[in-house]
Order: sequence, then structure tokens, then C-alpha cells
Amino acid sequence: MFKFIFKRIFMVLPTFIAITFVTFALVHLIPGDPVEIMMGERGLTPEVHQQLMHQLGLDLPLYQQYFNYIGNVLQGNFGESFRTHQPVMKEFFTLFPATMELAFFALFWSLLGGIILGTIAAVKKDTWISHTVTALSLTGYSMPIFWWGLILVLYVSGPLGLPPDGRLSSDFWIDTPTGFMLIDTLLSGQPGAFVDALKSLILPSIVLGTIPLAVVTRMTRSAMLEVLGEDYIRTAKAKGLGYWRVIIVHALRNALIPVVTVVGLIVGQLLSGAVLTETIFSWPGIGKWIIDAITNRDYPVLQGSVLIIATIIITVNLTIDLLYGALNPRIRH
Repeated sequence: MFKFIFKRIFMVLPTFIAITFVTFALVHLIPGDPVEIMMGERGLTPEVHQQLMHQLGLDLPLYQQYFNYIGNVLQGNFGESFRTHQPVMKEFFTLFPATMELAFFALFWSLLGGIILGTIAAVKKDTWISHTVTALSLTGYSMPIFWWGLILVLYVSGPLGLPPDGRLSSDFWIDTPTGFMLIDTLLSGQPGAFVDALKSLILPSIVLGTIPLAVVTRMTRSAMLEVLGEDYIRTAKAKGLGYWRVIIVHALRNALIPVVTVVGLIVGQLLSGAVLTETIFSWPGIGKWIIDAITNRDYPVLQGSVLIIATIIITVNLTIDLLYGALNPRIRH
């Protein structure tokens, strides 16, 4: 088992190095001068421009900037924002709870809905129910996030009275010691604050969870169809076990094994999809923060945020790999 764990961890290192190189290269290919964007073109003399470039380390050759960046990362230093002059790590974990809260609810409803719909589609194979679920899952998977978000804001938000932006309406003002609005509103004791925060989560979590819902639905349906044709399912039916006991206890439990693998991929989709979702709904998380950094050519924020997100995704997938190895010894060999 230890050999398996060491091998998996060792395989992660080249991925991590490749991410740092690709991120650094792509960030520096973005057109625009960060000093001019930060200071404005008016009154920016060549002398001041050169001084700021030297102060930010942008006058060094790119290879030297890259090695300086790697050296700082290995020491846990992801740099400081060009605009706010705050450490990137501090800003990231200040905004990350908002994204985590949104991603958790999107993951929760997409897993719950996907497993239920996928199971129904498999049980009702070759019926209009199965065909409808399959068509809806294909539609959801191909639906652009920005278009779907705008549709909900324009046509659903008003009639249902759901907030189109933000995490909490202006009627409430609370402290955020944890950064998780649902927890903080409960701790505040203000009547109606928790419900308001929960309503603010509905539309963005629907938008963010639509594609994962479609993926889980299709995966569950395929896995269930395969499991329902196994011999032990026919044996369970022949023993006289109840219909739903066979479906839920014997079939669904085994069909969920491939779905666990998909969860690792879904985490990446949620974090990447949060960039557009948070921009549409003015959600103050890392997605909107990254968009602002692109606009302002804030290199340390872009490099640090992408690297931290990639590390989170790699860690989740590594954990799933290790869990698979623990659950199924054959995978370790």
C-alpha cells in the first residue's frame, strides 16, 4: 500500500511543475502593460515606468522571473497583488469560502438530482421517461454557463423573487468571521438573514451545477444499466427480495463506484465554472477575483490563484485514487 501511495504522489510532481510553467507562460502572453494599467497612461513618465517595472521585478528576463517565482512558491510565498499590495494567499483564502459555499451547494444538488434521475432513466429503460431524462442531460451538458445564467437572471429572478446578485441583500449587515454566509447569518441571530442568504445561493448554484448534474445523470444511468444485467441482480430478484430493495441496496450501491471517480472531475468543473458564474451574479469569490486580475494584468494574483486551484484539484483526484486503492486491492497492482 505504501508503495502505491508513493507512486501516486510521485506522479503528481511532473503535473505540478508543468502547471507552474504553463501558467507563468500564459499569464505573460496576455497583452497589456501592468504598470500602465495600474497607474494610467496620463502622467506616467518613462522614468517612473522603469522604476515601477524594476520594483515589481518585471524588468528581469522571463526565465529569471520564472525561477524567482518557483523559489518563492517553494517557500510558501505566492507574491503580492500589484493593485492591493496584499499577499495573494491571504486574499485567496479570504474569498475562497464564498466559492466553496457556492460549489458545495452546486455539487450537492447535482449529485442528488443526477443519481435520482440516472437511476430512474435506467429502471425505465426504453420508455419516454428514459428518453426525456437523456435528452435533458444532453441539453444541460451543452448549455453555455453565461447564457444559462443570463436567462435565469432575466426571466426567473424577478417572478420568483430570487436575488440576481450578491450573497446577502442590503437589508442585513453582519460580521463574517467564518466567511461562510449561511453559518455567519445563523450566528448573527438576525431574523430572516439566513433565508435571504439561502435564496441568494439558489440561482448561481443552479447555473454552476447544471453541467455536473448532466454528467452524473448520464454516468449513473450507464452504470445502472450495466449492473442491472448482472447475475447477482437476477439472483436477488429470484430470492423474492422487494423491487426497490434490489434497485437501491444491490444495484445502486455498486453503480455508484464509477460516480465517485467523476466527483474528482466535477470539482475541477465547479472551480473553473465559478469564474463565469461569479461574474454573472456578482458573487464575491475567487472566480470574480480572477476575472478582475485578468482585466488589471495582476500577474501574481493570476499565477497564485491558478496554482492554488490546480493544487486543490490535484489533491482531490489524488485522494480519490488512494481511496480506490484502499477499496479495491486489484487497482494497487
